Amino acid sequence: MIFNDILRAKLSLDLGSEPFDGTLAPLKTFEIKSKGLGILCGTKYIPTIVDIVEREFFLKTLLPLSPVEIKLSLQEGDVIIPGVPVAKLTGNSEVLLKAERTILNILSELSGIATYTKSQVRRVKKYNIDLLDTRKDDPLMRSMHKHALTIGGGKPHRFGFPDGVIIKDNDIAVYGGIKQAIDRRIRGLKHLTKIEIEVRTLGELEEVIADGRVDVILLDNMNIETLLKSVEKIKASSKPYIIEASGIQESTLEEVAKTGVSCISSSMFIRKGMAEHIDFSMKVVN
Repeated sequence: MIFNDILRAKLSLDLGSEPFDGTLAPLKTFEIKSKGLGILCGTKYIPTIVDIVEREFFLKTLLPLSPVEIKLSLQEGDVIIPGVPVAKLTGNSEVLLKAERTILNILSELSGIATYTKSQVRRVKKYNIDLLDTRKDDPLMRSMHKHALTIGGGKPHRFGFPDGVIIKDNDIAVYGGIKQAIDRRIRGLKHLTKIEIEVRTLGELEEVIADGRVDVILLDNMNIETLLKSVEKIKASSKPYIIEASGIQESTLEEVAKTGVSCISSSMFIRKGMAEHIDFSMKVVN
């Protein structure tokens, strides 16, 4: 399912299956404004949303619909201020009324993610590490969430299973050990595919380093003392591993960043309750 299909599904759930009649609807200009302070994200999807509404949800046998003109006052990643215009949309008023809610919902969610991510990136900027997302999300929204994370200064983790190999604790349990799990996962491995493995103890870490076949070591749910010892052991090895930390809370983010890890992965950057939505409005101005 590509992003057009996802937007189409969102619109279908909102608008239903009956065609609309745009005949004789006046041309109007609508202005989008934010009700909160933050980082703008999601405007790149507005033209596609409007296009789908215009082409697929209105009768075509009557008078032609006037193309909608979209003018952005701000770009993706710009700071949004309450009451300051983000964009103006001019065109068939019925088309814009039907597209309104989906546009605002996407701006609200993605701007919230970008804003929250930016705030956490600023906290750890001096440590020169990357903040990554996880797959603990809605897979249908994943491409949009990753876009918002990037706008906020984060770095997307793999999109799905084809994008690298991660050997988790369950893989190790299923196959009876670290070596056996690595053996299994490297079978038929594609050229240039990196291998990451999750470890939770110093003993597991030593076994991984001794094996030497992985590229990224994920230090999962370790306390600060164990993290420091783990980072020291990894950096003392002969291989330049990427060191990732996970199982991180907002309150411990800076403390973990100080340990010398290469990156921190967390679902908090896209999770509702952490990345709070930013409210937007879309009103007729003339």
